[in-house]
Amino acid sequence: MATDNILKKMQAGISGKIRAQLNMTDRAERKRRGILITVAAVVMVTGTMLTLTSCMGGLMGGRASNDTSGATQEESQTFQVSMGDISQEISVTGSVDSKNYTTYNLRVSGEVLGALEAGDAFKEEELLVQIDDSEKKDSLFEIEKNLEMSESSLKLAKLSYQSALDSNHIAIQQAQINEQKAAESTENALKSLQISMESADASVESAERALEEAEELLEMYEDGPLTTDMQLAQYESNVESAEEKVESAELSEESTKLQSESSYESALMSQSSTYWSNLSSLQSAEKAMTQAAENLKQTEIQLELANKEYENAKEDLGEYTVHAPYDGVVVSTDFTTGGEINEGGSISIISNDFIIKAMVSESDIVKISVGQESNVTLDAYPDITLTGNVEKIIPVGSEESNIVYYETTISFKNESDLEILYGMSANIYIVDIMAEDVLYVPIQAVYEEEGESYVDVIVLGKSEEEERAQNVIKTKITTGVNNYYYIEVISGLSKGDIIATSR
Repeated sequence: MATDNILKKMQAGISGKIRAQLNMTDRAERKRRGILITVAAVVMVTGTMLTLTSCMGGLMGGRASNDTSGATQEESQTFQVSMGDISQEISVTGSVDSKNYTTYNLRVSGEVLGALEAGDAFKEEELLVQIDDSEKKDSLFEIEKNLEMSESSLKLAKLSYQSALDSNHIAIQQAQINEQKAAESTENALKSLQISMESADASVESAERALEEAEELLEMYEDGPLTTDMQLAQYESNVESAEEKVESAELSEESTKLQSESSYESALMSQSSTYWSNLSSLQSAEKAMTQAAENLKQTEIQLELANKEYENAKEDLGEYTVHAPYDGVVVSTDFTTGGEINEGGSISIISNDFIIKAMVSESDIVKISVGQESNVTLDAYPDITLTGNVEKIIPVGSEESNIVYYETTISFKNESDLEILYGMSANIYIVDIMAEDVLYVPIQAVYEEEGESYVDVIVLGKSEEEERAQNVIKTKITTGVNNYYYIEVISGLSKGDIIATSR
């Protein structure tokens, strides 16, 4: 009796809408299967929806009594134990959303030549907005001309830089040649000076030796008894001649030294002049090369700026026309055909690829994972159950009325035959626990005593006199998954057993 009271309270809490759906499901299955009935039961308990679909089953009219004999089928409600699936589902509410929501913010001004209105449907690549872009095209033409001039300037700058590089290279080579020639000339002058000095020294030494020999002869024969005056005069003449040669050699040596030193100094001065001339040429070539490089760099910067200006202008030109990236509907727009836009505007669109978005409480979100199956009903189509899968869970919660919720996305599997509209209300039932092809009985038929579960099994009479009589046997069972309308029977009953659903 306690179980009956609990069930009555639970049944009273079920919404009329859900009961209506259950009745329609039951009638449809009765019509399709004849005597086989599929029972779909759902109940909401703290946000969890639980359902069962049986493979076979039946309700038998009658009456049940609390004793174990003498009761008839007509006196109790009975149920034939059946096989079926029992599932528990997490139930949440949500709404139809679009997989794609796009807003175009246009920063342009001008006359609106064409625009779709809010609510208009469109196909991919269809024109959404078109604004007069004639002035922008004229501006783009001028920018393009400036870009071409910058490209030409860059070519000239590259040529100038290459020419400066070549000139610098030639100047370096020429400087090396000039420096080598000047060094050779100086070295030759030094060698000539050394040779001349050696030759002059040799001439002086030879003259001095001749003088010494003449003086020795004069000294030897000057006081001799056999020396004649003529011989003495000859010796004296030889000495004088030798002295003159010495003097001449010394003068020649001095002259040669002066000339050679002068030539050497001239070579040194020429080498120095060549060095400074080379240095000046190299500096001029390097300066020209540096200037050409700087000019090239500035030209490249100007070209880069011109390119950016051109790309920005092209991008701005693209904002004058907007085409649809997919099939969809216009949600909102600031544009009206024939109107003027002075400070830009926006247009928002959605695609026809719909999904369901729902907020799931923190107590239920831990039972859900991506890929989990779900059933969906829309308020617009209460008799149709759609299927889907959990596609995405945003792991960042938001608090509302002291409850934390997580946004969850469910994708459709079979919505193509329905006209689904953005924003429609939806009820989502995400499968949590499933027991497939198991024995089940109505939950109100199970009662507990001392922690054990029991049902009343009805055994029909065998004789003609007792064919309408029935015996009720209290039977212990082991239970499993339940959805608060039906419960799995693990042991204690067999398929086809008839039990009392009320006592």
